[in-house]
Amino acid sequence: MIAEARRVVLESGATTTVECWGDAGPAILCVHGIGSSRRDFAKLGEALASTHRVFAYDQRGHGDAETATPMTLDVLTADLRSVADSIGTVAAVVGHSWGGAVALAGGPKIARALVLVDPLIRAGSETYGGWDLRERLAALKIPTTILVAGVDSVVAAGDLSGASPLVRVETIPHHGHVLHRSAFERFAEVVREAVPA
Repeated sequence: MIAEARRVVLESGATTTVECWGDAGPAILCVHGIGSSRRDFAKLGEALASTHRVFAYDQRGHGDAETATPMTLDVLTADLRSVADSIGTVAAVVGHSWGGAVALAGGPKIARALVLVDPLIRAGSETYGGWDLRERLAALKIPTTILVAGVDSVVAAGDLSGASPLVRVETIPHHGHVLHRSAFERFAEVVREAVPA
């Protein structure tokens, strides 16, 4: 499956690249973590292209994104909305790590479900201004699956204790922070379950 890439104008006027795999089916919007790019989700896009449309974009300071600053959670959430607006109806937002924080902060307003892969629920002020998303996690009103790394997870003790009843947590034993790569088959299965074709 050859992916289609296009430029999208963000709310700030900057641009980024959005890549799409698949021609029909529910739309899944993927948000990568720090130090990665939209290509982090190429394998998922290829795996689901026959039944879904999988979109991934470059966050600020990564890949082909035009601008790096500012990278606060509010700005990144606005970027997510701009990309979602360019797609139309989004069935689910999938986010890894820092992208999981962006997905949790902005995804409930644009999608019907979330899949968060070892998400960064809390970050100190040294990380782009910092955030604490535990209240948002408690207030979620859409089905959300959180995959937690069994080894070297960024999900701290207590981060998930007050989560909404709509949140399902699954720990993937023997896999680290990039479990969407190392435990790809289970990750893809969870995304399929969250967004039936």
